[in-house]
Amino acid sequence: MPGPGVVVRAERGGRGAASGTMMVQGLTLLLALVDHILVDDVTAPDTCLSAAGECSLDPDCSTKFHTLKQCAGGSEEGSLQLAARNECMTALFTLQSHRLFSCKCERGMKKEKNCLRIFWTMHQSHTPGYDELAPSPYEHSTPGPSWGLEHSRLAFLMTDSARVHSPASVNHCLDAAKVCNVDENCKQFRTDYAKNCLKPATKFGCNRHKCHKSLRRFFDLVPEEYKYAVLFCPCEDSRCAERRRQTIVPACSFEESEKQNCLRLQDMCREDLICRSRLTDFQTNCQPSKKSASSCFQENHNACLQSYTGLIGTILTPNYVSNSSSDVSIWCTCANSGNQHQECENLLSLFTSNKCLESSINWYTSSMLFDPLDNERSPVTTTQHLGFSFLDNDTSPLHRLDSNKDVTHHRWETMQSGIFQLNHIFVGWWMYFN
Repeated sequence: MPGPGVVVRAERGGRGAASGTMMVQGLTLLLALVDHILVDDVTAPDTCLSAAGECSLDPDCSTKFHTLKQCAGGSEEGSLQLAARNECMTALFTLQSHRLFSCKCERGMKKEKNCLRIFWTMHQSHTPGYDELAPSPYEHSTPGPSWGLEHSRLAFLMTDSARVHSPASVNHCLDAAKVCNVDENCKQFRTDYAKNCLKPATKFGCNRHKCHKSLRRFFDLVPEEYKYAVLFCPCEDSRCAERRRQTIVPACSFEESEKQNCLRLQDMCREDLICRSRLTDFQTNCQPSKKSASSCFQENHNACLQSYTGLIGTILTPNYVSNSSSDVSIWCTCANSGNQHQECENLLSLFTSNKCLESSINWYTSSMLFDPLDNERSPVTTTQHLGFSFLDNDTSPLHRLDSNKDVTHHRWETMQSGIFQLNHIFVGWWMYFN
């Protein structure tokens, strides 16, 4: 029979093990709490990152979400058995009441890919065709308080330009580029993508990856009143329309030597987390509807424009197809699609004959053509009263982007106007002295 000392040591050992277990559990909870605080500190309160941080504090939620992440990996590999699928569905149904199920992400946010992984973990495909029914992973924004002021400034510039020149000579796209250069953020992001998209990386051409990334930053982070005006500026002639078509430097970001099949591009897009999410967002917010007065199923023109610009800088980058119309498309073809030809045409028609997208662009351009002087608005400063040059030095990316026939034509018109005024003065002098 063991002595009292042995019993005491055994009891102490049991207490030590128990306290050790409690310490580990406490440390795990503390780390989860720290992770939750850090996530909330660097992300918006309503994104999937903050929802995942909240879930990590609940052991049951954390376990179920971990199961779903394993399900996502197994689903991609096609190795899920029936029992595993049932476990996945159980975990998904359990988490449907959690904030994780309704969380969204923001375009251009920090750790955007991490946020999107969480979203697609909650909306992963277990049945064929689920991707087409998936909701958009992005929260679309509404015009902020400054929209009216900046909108008036842009509209005033365009109408003021129309007063100085004849309507046929007005170039709204050139005016919009000037206004962008007034705003430091717009100018900086535009300079960045001009530098990356115009500069050839090798003898084989530009670095499309860098070009696309900088284009996404521009369209994700620049306020809508600037980026919309540059991309959707209304045009009355081919010179203006060509400037509009050249906005995203299509030689690097859009065009290729040969057009690939559209379905092949779609497959490549779905393999990329950003592109897959942006495409789903576009399909959701620009879904046309014949029963809607706005031609959009979601009845939201601004959300459609946000989704369209969100695709610029991805594998499925859209752009204007010519300088003779406002038609847009993606750089692909449906030739050699075989028995998937109709599916291919459906994808292509989302850009080439989408009444919702067309209506959304027209909604914006028509709003830019109204005359703010006809409304009671406070005076705003136009580019004619700004005491600095819009174009940088001759070697800057913006100068290369803006130095085309439109700028030359604009300067020629200015020179002609000056010659006309001088001639008018000389005639006046001649009449006075004679």
